[in-house]
Amino acid sequence: MRKPSFRRLTTRLVLALISALLFSACGSAPAAPPAGDGAAPASDANAPITVWVDSTREAAVKLYQEKHPENADKITIEIADRAQFPAKVLLFNNTGSGWPDVVFAEPEIVGQVADTSRNFPADLTPYVSQDILSQFAEGANAPCTFDGKLFCLRNDLAHNVLWYNKPLMDEFGYSVPTTWEEYAALGERVAAEHPGYVIGAFGDDQALNVYFWASQCPVNQLVDANTVRINLSDAKCTRVAAMMDSLIANGAVSTLGPFDPAFAALAADNKILMLPAASWYGEYVFGGKADSTYYKEANGQLSVAPPLKWEGDERAFTGAQGGAAWAMSRHTKNPQLAADLIVWLTTSTDYQGTAPTFPAFLPAADAWSKTVSGNSLYASDPFPVLKESSELIDPQWANVRFDKSSAFNTVVIAAVTNGQTVASALPEFQSQLSALAQAAGYQVVNE
Repeated sequence: MRKPSFRRLTTRLVLALISALLFSACGSAPAAPPAGDGAAPASDANAPITVWVDSTREAAVKLYQEKHPENADKITIEIADRAQFPAKVLLFNNTGSGWPDVVFAEPEIVGQVADTSRNFPADLTPYVSQDILSQFAEGANAPCTFDGKLFCLRNDLAHNVLWYNKPLMDEFGYSVPTTWEEYAALGERVAAEHPGYVIGAFGDDQALNVYFWASQCPVNQLVDANTVRINLSDAKCTRVAAMMDSLIANGAVSTLGPFDPAFAALAADNKILMLPAASWYGEYVFGGKADSTYYKEANGQLSVAPPLKWEGDERAFTGAQGGAAWAMSRHTKNPQLAADLIVWLTTSTDYQGTAPTFPAFLPAADAWSKTVSGNSLYASDPFPVLKESSELIDPQWANVRFDKSSAFNTVVIAAVTNGQTVASALPEFQSQLSALAQAAGYQVVNE
């Protein structure tokens, strides 16, 4: 059987994907309680609004303007760096002006600007019906619900699934794993029988979201708004470290990041057998989009399986690599238009039906299924698995006010790069996280 071929991921794609990840994050709890009531001022239906977006979602707001010409001239679009948003809100609060009316941002950032000093988001509850809310994926808006108020509405999900190369799996006679233990055992077989092939990547901070999040490791579990549980000696953390150390040692898991050009070289050599990764990898990494592909030819190579389960756990959980939301400013002069825009952007099949990522609003996701179902890249329709998996994100992995990803890179990934084990790096990672949490105003518990 002729093996399916791959081609090198371009530098442009690498930069685009890294930028996309910086602009997207997912979680499950508020970073801080809101300082005010979140209420917007009295509405002026003629007041203009300013919308802050990334370049990917600019087209979505323009489509709203096209579909709603009566409101088009009232909307100004600005491409903004959301990493600077919390600091800019402080500036706007000091000067009494400058706030955007609508922001596309991670729920974690929305939580950060809902603290006492910023007090930015307005409560969307009066503007979003319960019927609409009930049609979002289970738990999708939990990261947006702070102190009983809906401070953002989820745009998309980026839940992790198990992507695999079906022709290679068939050729090698391997069964698709359903548990992490089976995944580890398959990795041992691959290392012995087909050395050089890989079943995963552990080379950047996404390994934290892929492996530790799926294991419910208490990296950042909020006990309450100002108390966080960090316990990397928990069995749900150490089992991940033990598995990864074994798979890294035998070469079945690469120590390259999946967006590293050298990892793309593995793809060019047809060496990627499996990859636990986000739902959007099918469209934007493996080859759903013409300019964003590992694959050279879209001839039915790619299949997807549900997130893996740890034996002894009640069910499978998964993490995410992205998934953002829309928030409205409590300072807006036209809350009705701002809220109407947010509801349309998150629910309209005109946009979400062909959106870049899996919609959080499930009726729109059903329409979006046509985007992937007819793609010749896939060995079979991936949508049923993507939809089934969309409600499996571990809700205990919380949005927090400290940067756990950078700490993971500087401690754990650096250790692995230097030939040390994941397990040996966990105590220092624990120490770094605890210090960051305390600096951000949290009480840390580790039992």
